[in-house]
Amino acid sequence: MPNGYGSVYKLSGNRRNPWIARKTTGWDENKKQMYYTIGYFRTRAEALSALAEYNKKPIGQRRDITLGELYDEWFDGKFVNVRADAEGKKKKGQSEGTKKTYETAWNHLSELKDMLVRDIKTSHLRGVIKKMEVEKKLGQSSCQKVKVLAGILMKSAMADDIIDTNYAEMIEISEDNRKEIEIFTDLEVQTLWQKVDEVEWVDTILIFVYTGMRISELLALTKFNIDLEDMLITGGAKTDAGRDRVIPIHKKIQPYIMKWYNTEGEHLITRNGKRINVKYYREKLYYPALEAAKVKKLTPHKARHTFATLLHKAGVDMDTRQKLLGHSDIATTMHYTHPDIAVLREAVSRL
Repeated sequence: MPNGYGSVYKLSGNRRNPWIARKTTGWDENKKQMYYTIGYFRTRAEALSALAEYNKKPIGQRRDITLGELYDEWFDGKFVNVRADAEGKKKKGQSEGTKKTYETAWNHLSELKDMLVRDIKTSHLRGVIKKMEVEKKLGQSSCQKVKVLAGILMKSAMADDIIDTNYAEMIEISEDNRKEIEIFTDLEVQTLWQKVDEVEWVDTILIFVYTGMRISELLALTKFNIDLEDMLITGGAKTDAGRDRVIPIHKKIQPYIMKWYNTEGEHLITRNGKRINVKYYREKLYYPALEAAKVKKLTPHKARHTFATLLHKAGVDMDTRQKLLGHSDIATTMHYTHPDIAVLREAVSRL
């Protein structure tokens, strides 16, 4: 071999991969050579090929990075860094919602965390997705998020010449593998309307169904969030997509919004004028109201899904549905003009 090129030789004993390829990386304090082992191979030809490939891309120890190590590097770089805005206030580079989405995807992908990135192929990634589809009965959306995360990590490895191919791009997700979302049926919504003046707190359940608000959002609403003149709710979760979104108040729930607006306290939905804790509302008020109305016990978030389904059935376009629901893939700050309000109002009126 040329000087400094590296060496290939056969190890003693009965080994599955007896040929080793290695390269001198320097000398220690005792002037003893230090080596980087490129790998072990079945034949001399395979070892020579690996040595030649390594000399084209001498990336050293990063060649042996595991998927778990790569993920930790990427995650820290994306979410741990904090930047300051123009006023000197610290703010996170990514929302908590986005962070949790990646963490959830990693929970599935992490079964490969101890594998060297350079050894991971499409079959390994496809195995993770298959397990999600078949064993865990997860839907297309969850599987797609894992594929996206795998693609991001593979792309990062390609940038460091650890691999040459983004094997995540070759994964196919079953389109018909969708987990059915349970919602309140038309008959159950009708039952709620029949019981609204008879069973306490049923009106708040209907407000969920006709606004699509999350439980934390509705209970956080103050009377300043309610525009009684134009019958609009302005409010939402503190995310880029959901913050201060506008929801027209459907004419069916307007009397109940008015009722709560005229009760004591700063917040719209209160108990004796005091703000209600999410857990308390869910366990002590929401579920007992469903039980009293003889309607199946679906979570408040299922009422949000019901709202989305009703919009879809009514033929409301995807962009308008996203605005009303405050999903994370809308533009970060939504500024509503009067035509925007008209579109949203017309959409809600179809329900």
